[in-house]
Amino acid sequence: MYELLKTIMIEELEVEAGQVSPDASREDAGLDSLATFELSLALSQRLGVTIADEDLFGLRTLADIAEFLEKRTAGLPGSPGTSGSPAADQAEGREHAGLTRLLGAGDGVHPGGPAPAHQLARNENPFQPPAPVLDAITRAAAEANRYPDPACGALRAALARHYGLSPDRVAVGAGSITLLQALLTVTAGPGAAVAYSWPSFDGYEVLADLAGFRTVRVPLAEDGHDLDALAAAVDEHTRLVLLCNPNNPTGTASGEADLLRFLDAVPRTCLVVLDEAYCEYARDPGLGARLLTSWPNLIVARTFSKAYGLAGMRVGYLLAEPGLISRVHSMVMPLSVSDVAQAAAVASLAAEKELLGRVRETAAERDRVRAALLALGFDVPPSEANFLWLPLGARAEEFAAACASAGVAVRPYPGDGVRVTTGAAEDNDAFLAAAEMNRP
Repeated sequence: MYELLKTIMIEELEVEAGQVSPDASREDAGLDSLATFELSLALSQRLGVTIADEDLFGLRTLADIAEFLEKRTAGLPGSPGTSGSPAADQAEGREHAGLTRLLGAGDGVHPGGPAPAHQLARNENPFQPPAPVLDAITRAAAEANRYPDPACGALRAALARHYGLSPDRVAVGAGSITLLQALLTVTAGPGAAVAYSWPSFDGYEVLADLAGFRTVRVPLAEDGHDLDALAAAVDEHTRLVLLCNPNNPTGTASGEADLLRFLDAVPRTCLVVLDEAYCEYARDPGLGARLLTSWPNLIVARTFSKAYGLAGMRVGYLLAEPGLISRVHSMVMPLSVSDVAQAAAVASLAAEKELLGRVRETAAERDRVRAALLALGFDVPPSEANFLWLPLGARAEEFAAACASAGVAVRPYPGDGVRVTTGAAEDNDAFLAAAEMNRP
């Protein structure tokens, strides 16, 4: 907790590093009433819990503040020590860590602070949208005084044509994560469980917890998903399996033969969500859509945030059987996708040839960076996404901090590794320079 406090004070409150030590008084650190208010606001944003500034006013030293924060957060749902069961405490601790990462902690971006020179933590596309997409955004923005189409009719029709499906097999939402939340909500029930590999997308744990699911984590195999173990983890209580393919954060992907064997082993009463957020970067980008017609319990989740470069627009979609799509739509907030976002997504589908050319550029950069890291002695598995995974174990946070000191933001997974987005060439070169200074 003290390290978090120290980081905020130096980076956001601009307190001199020499003034920040556990036994320093608030006066030594220059924390007047305004600074204390700003500190409480920053802590609330980082920890996901409201901390009143008056709670901090009576604390005399930085050690006092750190101790108060540890006690304050110890009683939160998702914090160790609140459930009475060691196993439940551990699970809740993981959920809180997942929520913290999902909200952006550790990605190198601090509210109100300067952006890092090289942002390689968020898996963003380094290219701005193509000219036709920007034109579509401009035209749609001119009618921002009008409410958007709540049915997302134009975008659903465009996606249906793109995949050769009927529109009633397409759901659109403000990012695929909101659609996954809706799906979990409509399938939840007493004792229901959801299974997924780990490490994988942080949001799975958070969304499952919000919907009241019991979560079952299945460790990854050395080369990616352990699909046999994942299938074996499915029982009569398992409503869904969430399969990120390519997997975030490792970049590994399962091929068609392995997925077919897995789908055949999972009961039809269990839904399988194939999360293909990064599929355009994979060797077989059409895999999920190709399997839909044969597996009625399969749901494919995709997004315009990654390869299509519309992360700021928040547009995602599901492909599934009409009955499932109808149930998901019943839980999606109306008007959640703006007309500007819909127009951008439709234009992006039309500009797919140019966008996929950029995907190839990113994949080439990804492979260049991986080759350089291997030459430096790092262990880096092959990736089919727009990022690389460094399984650094206990060194993950130390390595990420060293990169941050060099102006490069990467995403640490404490105790597991570091995920590094493939950005523009100059960003990647800056990362490689930092990696060379911190090689194994």
